Amino acid sequence: MRGVIPAPGVLTAVAYGAGLATGLLHFWAPACVLAAVAVLMARDSRARLAAGAVAAGALTGFAAAARSDRSCAALLPAGRIELDVHAADAGGGRGLVRARLPRAGCAGPIDVRWPRGARVSAGTEGRVIGRWLPREATGGRPGGILVVSRLDTLAIHPSLSERLRNSIVWRAERLYGSRAPLVEALVLGTRGTLDPDMRDAFAHAGLVHLLSISGFHVGLLSAWVVLAARLAGARRSRALAFGACAGIAYVAFLGWPAPGARAASLAAVLALLYRRQRRVSANALLAQTCLLVLVVAPWSVFDLGGWLSAAALWGATTATRWTDRTFGEGFLPRTLGSSVGATLATAPITAATFGAVALAGIGLNLVAIPLAAIAVPGVGASLLVASVSDGLASRLAAGSGLALNLLELIADAGARFPGGHLIVAAEPRAALPWLALVGAALWMTGRRNTRAEAGTRLLVGLTLAAWASLGLGIRRPSADATHRLTLHFLNVGQGDGAAIRTPGGRWVVIDAGPRGGGSDAGRRIVAPFLARQGARRIAALVISHAHLDHLGGADALLARFATDLVLEPADVVADPAYTTFLGTVAAGNVAWRAARPGMEFVLDSVRFRVLHPDTTWSEWGADVNEGSVVLRVDYGSFSALFAGDAGLRAEARLAGRVGTVDVLKVGHHGSRGSSSERWLRELAPRVAVISVGRNRYGHPAPEALGRLAESGADIWRTDREGSVTIASDGATMSVRGRRGTVTYRVD
Repeated sequence: MRGVIPAPGVLTAVAYGAGLATGLLHFWAPACVLAAVAVLMARDSRARLAAGAVAAGALTGFAAAARSDRSCAALLPAGRIELDVHAADAGGGRGLVRARLPRAGCAGPIDVRWPRGARVSAGTEGRVIGRWLPREATGGRPGGILVVSRLDTLAIHPSLSERLRNSIVWRAERLYGSRAPLVEALVLGTRGTLDPDMRDAFAHAGLVHLLSISGFHVGLLSAWVVLAARLAGARRSRALAFGACAGIAYVAFLGWPAPGARAASLAAVLALLYRRQRRVSANALLAQTCLLVLVVAPWSVFDLGGWLSAAALWGATTATRWTDRTFGEGFLPRTLGSSVGATLATAPITAATFGAVALAGIGLNLVAIPLAAIAVPGVGASLLVASVSDGLASRLAAGSGLALNLLELIADAGARFPGGHLIVAAEPRAALPWLALVGAALWMTGRRNTRAEAGTRLLVGLTLAAWASLGLGIRRPSADATHRLTLHFLNVGQGDGAAIRTPGGRWVVIDAGPRGGGSDAGRRIVAPFLARQGARRIAALVISHAHLDHLGGADALLARFATDLVLEPADVVADPAYTTFLGTVAAGNVAWRAARPGMEFVLDSVRFRVLHPDTTWSEWGADVNEGSVVLRVDYGSFSALFAGDAGLRAEARLAGRVGTVDVLKVGHHGSRGSSSERWLRELAPRVAVISVGRNRYGHPAPEALGRLAESGADIWRTDREGSVTIASDGATMSVRGRRGTVTYRVD
């Protein structure tokens, strides 16, 4: 049985990580269970080692959590605030930057967004007025964003590191112009200034690791330093030491990001092992470097980038060992094997957290990584040489800019390649099929498997996958494939969430689904749906009112998609979710407008017109539901009305102002206090869509269903039909749900 117990290095790292998470989360039950197991297995040295590692991790985590509770991010009061700051990053109003609070009596940096257009260099000290928006990070670590509305600069006292950051940013802007944000991402790991479309393209193409400081960047820097040292005549052991020192210095300059810290520690351990002429298994080495990072930076146990970096390295090395045994140590088998291994190993994590798996990266990395290996040193050289020779720096920047342009083209082509990235619901169970695939890959490529045996197992796996795909059925083509107006009423449960695609491919989202009870429909349903449809940005996000079953998923959408406009009633409520939503809008510099009657905008010949709420109404502000945004959508002869949670009083207020419509999104989930006979007579809808899920309110009410039936409307419910899709060319409309597709003529 001893053979099934992990190696001590791996066991120690896993046990310490479990204890660390336990201490940070203050979740002591697992630690007690593990301690009891250790007592029962006291004669086993590995059990004692695991118990000790768990205890050490738990104590470290508890201490780290206590320190975080005293940090500036934890102590700053929510809302308007005035205080002194010291900018630690350059960048101005182009994204989030780090800052310290020298006279606040607390420790730790915070994230700051300067006013739009402001130019603030690292080392700037000043007095600011803004709003502190607290937000907990993964694991409950205190965090937030300070959205600054006013900055009064008092002095500029940059440290050596801050001077270097300023120099990099200024030189990148001068040498690379519009590509400066890409250069900053490659060199400094700052992605907040990148164009969202470019960032999404790299993510969908499986190349997003190039935009964050990962093991690739640190390994690349170390490799170039080793090569330079060897060319200068240094012994191999000394060259490896130089490379490790360069990697450590670079990661320290960046602030010890978890993926970079793991890679730097790996380079240092490799150099030490080579000097002492020792060998160690790849998995044990990876585990020990991860353990070192966890000891130095306890909160990195919840760092997604660190987990992705470690998983990618494990997958790449595991796959490479098999290709070396099976196909030899050729460049192509090794490169392809490492790319496949890294993609499969990270797929469960990306599926569960992002709702996406970029299979295109398997092939694209074969081209993009060598190209980046040339571009990144070229960029670094141009920034370094700029202090000596502008002419040489410009020539280096021109060549590096060409490589960067090729990277952008590769990412854009990969993002557009059909099937290049798979979109799923971002939830833990999304990882299960990919975990099964990783298990199948390990089964097929076992250490003792011959090439023939691996091929046989591969055929068995493909056969089982083919039968599974037949059981799932063939996916029907999307109505968005044609140039029509398409309305998607998404099955978000007890709440509202609709996405409208204009004939030109632009998206308007009306409500974002509920959030609560550990579930976020915006992150789990709405955002993955938009990504599957190829949406890159949201032209307008309309929130009908500030209740969590409509507003809840909005933060997830704003975090994932560039949004041009947010429209909502501006009926201020004392709900923290609404305050957080407004903070997210402000932090993202998204245009915001209060919805009022008469407002309208046109996208690709589709007219969106606000009919309600009206602040001159005597009942304005009395009921948040009755103050919902009522939005009419017209395209040719087709019309639809989105009523939010408007009820009988709002319907009476709008009497005679709406006219007939073809589609009615029924107000308030079909409650008895909505859909009056007078309202339905005026609208005369052909189709009524009720967005509803399991609930304790009795929605939809029998009374409302009866009135809708008497009006002649064909009722489609998301709790029975699933997501309902309506497509129109302006003269006809087709409605699709679980019952099938029904086509109607519109007047």
